[in-house]
Amino acid sequence: MLGKNIINDIRNGNKEAFKEFFDDYYPILCVFAEKYLKTPDQSKDAAQDALVKFWEKREEFKDLSGVKSFLYVVIKNNCINILKKSKRNEDLLELKELESESFFKKNIINRETFAIVRDAVNSLPKRQKAIIELSMQGLKNPEIAEELDISTNTVHTAKKNAYRKLREILKDKYYLLLFI
Repeated sequence: MLGKNIINDIRNGNKEAFKEFFDDYYPILCVFAEKYLKTPDQSKDAAQDALVKFWEKREEFKDLSGVKSFLYVVIKNNCINILKKSKRNEDLLELKELESESFFKKNIINRETFAIVRDAVNSLPKRQKAIIELSMQGLKNPEIAEELDISTNTVHTAKKNAYRKLREILKDKYYLLLFI
């Protein structure tokens, strides 16, 4: 979870604050870019390029929402430019949909929702977090119990408590979850 003044710190040239921001947002931006490019290597490059551009223009930003908007637009534009340079027919056919505003907005909502849920899961106690992460990977309670070397009843109880905590943490963000 990022500190409240991280954008201020970055604007003032604090490289540690930028590293913290980079570590937190880079995976989210990679997944966002991959919706356009479908290749992890190009997606990583697009995300890194956007973050470098943010660093270069850091003095222009006053808040996190402005930074996130900038990053998403830079990535979208980079990805579309990469696809335009491609000579593959399937890339060119898909380009029209990818350039649409609705695709862009839906992709942002999905990434932001992912970040909110990830932060909520990360705030859980260690065992509950592990159980929820394994559950999100598709494992059933007996498989989770075996993986963590605990009883199935313990998994059931911990999962129930974790979901209760997640509902409490995410209650004000429920409207976002409706979009995914």
